[in-house]
Amino acid sequence: MKKVDWILAVSLCGLLVIGFLSVYSASYNWTTPLWKKQIIWIILGLLGMIASSLIDLNTLKRNSLFIYISSLLLLIAVLFMPPIRNVSSWFTIGGISFQPSEITKLALIIMLASYLCDKDKVDSWSSLILPTGIICGIPIFLILCQPDVGTSLSFISIFFVMLYLTEIDRIPFLFLLVLIGTGGISLLSFSLLKFEYGFSLSLVLLASGCMIIPLFIIFASLVYLTKNKRVWLLFLSSLISIFLSLSCSFILKPYQEKRLIVFLKPSIDPLEAGYNIRQSKIAIGGGGLKGMGFGKGTQSHLGFLPERTTDFIFSVLAEEFGFVGSMILLFFYGLLIFRGLEITESSSDRFSKLLGAGISTMIAASLFINIGITLGILPATGIPLPFISYGGSSLLTNMMGVGLLLAIKKRR
Repeated sequence: MKKVDWILAVSLCGLLVIGFLSVYSASYNWTTPLWKKQIIWIILGLLGMIASSLIDLNTLKRNSLFIYISSLLLLIAVLFMPPIRNVSSWFTIGGISFQPSEITKLALIIMLASYLCDKDKVDSWSSLILPTGIICGIPIFLILCQPDVGTSLSFISIFFVMLYLTEIDRIPFLFLLVLIGTGGISLLSFSLLKFEYGFSLSLVLLASGCMIIPLFIIFASLVYLTKNKRVWLLFLSSLISIFLSLSCSFILKPYQEKRLIVFLKPSIDPLEAGYNIRQSKIAIGGGGLKGMGFGKGTQSHLGFLPERTTDFIFSVLAEEFGFVGSMILLFFYGLLIFRGLEITESSSDRFSKLLGAGISTMIAASLFINIGITLGILPATGIPLPFISYGGSSLLTNMMGVGLLLAIKKRR
């Protein structure tokens, strides 16, 4: 009993119990209740966690490339599967669906940790950005082809955190953040312009905006004359990011672009693209301090709240258990993530540190993105809430991640 990590055990049990109750409440009056299947997934998840905790980390490191390539092959194969709700993200065998992008998160973490732990290979940003960008970029590209934007955001979060922990000169992080930040703002702005004013006028406005480019060039030239190359690269990266993001606005599918527009201006389409977020906010607000009671939520049980067993299960919980129940849920999450980071920090080798940090980030990123979507502070993308949402792929992946944290602790 002394070997049991009680903090991990208590937090994990708390999350699994809350998750089961939420799935039960959201689906008990369905023709085929999902809570029975969720019990099976929980059992399989526990077995996966135990198996992962017994893995030798040196063996895991040696086989990282094989694990990574295998996950990529699954991502390629799933593109040829029949789409479900316009997305080709699942293998379906005998009524059981499996989402390979979830398990690919672990494969990416293992591969990045294996590469980044070798200081002889990673001694500068030139030997860091390109290889790791390729390692992370390939699965992101394949996932976007499905298309599944939500899962790709988790990959980007994992990539940045693990890169940050390499302890190489962190100034280039500024360039990467500017690249993503300016690109995101440009994409959102152009999408809204195109919706409000039409394609032709938005191009005119865009062309007018391009008048700023000469000012960029003049200022950057002055900076270059001062020999401050980092500031020069900062402006150059901003410029490139704007053009890339505007190109992406032509690639996005109509429903994806509409989600971005509704995020900026919910009143544009409250009954279609904005319906999910609107109902989610009503459910969360209706819960008040103590909630309506278990199984008594109106938005979920009257059928107003969509995807209530998966993407919007937090809304079900908040409506039935209120602010108090939501805080208890976040307490268990905080306990689990804190313990994961504590195990990571006290680990004895670089591979274990990077592996533990990646797993903790995987759980935290999914948590923040999912709750951010349900509260309407992030665009709706569709991502499960770890340990809570119905489904085996996410639950099994996160449970195996916890198992690897136990393996790191054992190695310590």
